[in-house]
Amino acid sequence: MTVYAHAAVPRPPAVSARTLGFWTLIALSAFGLWTLRKDFLPVVMAFPGSAVLDLVVLAVSLAVAVWIARRFLRPVQAPPWSGTWLALMWGAFGACGLALVMNGLLLAAWSRVLGLEGAGDWAAALTAPVNEEAVKAAGVMLLACVSTRLVRSTADGFVYGALVGFGFQLMENFTYGLNGVALAGGVDPVAATGQVLWVRILLTGIGSHWTMSAVAGAGIGYLVSASGRSTARRVWVAVGCMALAMGMHWLFDSPLFGGFAGAVGKPLVNFAILIVVYLVVRRGFRARWDEVAEEEVRAGSLAPVEAASLSRRRARRRYLRGFGPVRVAQERMQQLQLDLLEERVPRLLDPAAAQPWRDAVTGARQGTLVERTPLML
Repeated sequence: MTVYAHAAVPRPPAVSARTLGFWTLIALSAFGLWTLRKDFLPVVMAFPGSAVLDLVVLAVSLAVAVWIARRFLRPVQAPPWSGTWLALMWGAFGACGLALVMNGLLLAAWSRVLGLEGAGDWAAALTAPVNEEAVKAAGVMLLACVSTRLVRSTADGFVYGALVGFGFQLMENFTYGLNGVALAGGVDPVAATGQVLWVRILLTGIGSHWTMSAVAGAGIGYLVSASGRSTARRVWVAVGCMALAMGMHWLFDSPLFGGFAGAVGKPLVNFAILIVVYLVVRRGFRARWDEVAEEEVRAGSLAPVEAASLSRRRARRRYLRGFGPVRVAQERMQQLQLDLLEERVPRLLDPAAAQPWRDAVTGARQGTLVERTPLML
């Protein structure tokens, strides 16, 4: 029998339950869930068919959202599962519940200031961009406080912002699906819920909350990362990204460019902005990744062919195919190499701090295969 001896991964946990940020995130999410339950549980009990349809669509949407975020929105590797679920939880419960309370207060104020007609046209565009983008961005900040290992780069802020936005969008779709029953006067509630979900997912979903909070999250990631940039520059980039996210939200909710063309065009504009921001974030991350990979090749921690294959998922899979029976050992060493380079991405961190990862890679390279005679039973 062939047995492989692997070096232990020196990776500390991505999430620490001992931090104030963790318990703040949990407590505010619990409050948000309580708020949502208080407002919408009676509707769920009154119209169970609509609620079931809502939940089924929500579950499918959740699976698609997680796949998109983890497969496409962060270069090289997906974010850890612990951070993924915390971001979704904050978006669905914490951010959505808090926004429900805050929006109610501000909408009432706009009704007094603008009058009923003016508030009907502009209250959403003047309220949601401020309240909702603030509480969604607060989730990315809380994730940075939960652990210094969650938000370490602009790319991390981008993907966690998108996940928070996905959580918010899914819960908002759920609540709007229930509200659609009331707007239809309780007539054919399942069809009313289905119509709302069709519009919010297939028509406008491409440029909704996840795009806005991804842009804001990128700014927060840039702000908190050890990028070597001045504090003033990082603050201005974060403020600019937040302002851009609010502008995207304002455009989305404003009565300008109405009709079907506006309903389709405004989400597409937001999606185009997201793509531009993503390409900028991806380019910066890959440039830093290539830089540290070259340094580790010169240090002897990586072979050139290994460094060339690490930065893309498909290239990593192709590289592993040639190892046959020792693929498991090589795959684990590849993960150690990925961890080493991830540890080096923050520019201001001392390269010597990554020595445990180099030692683990060296140990995996030197002791991968031991021959042992199988026991006869």
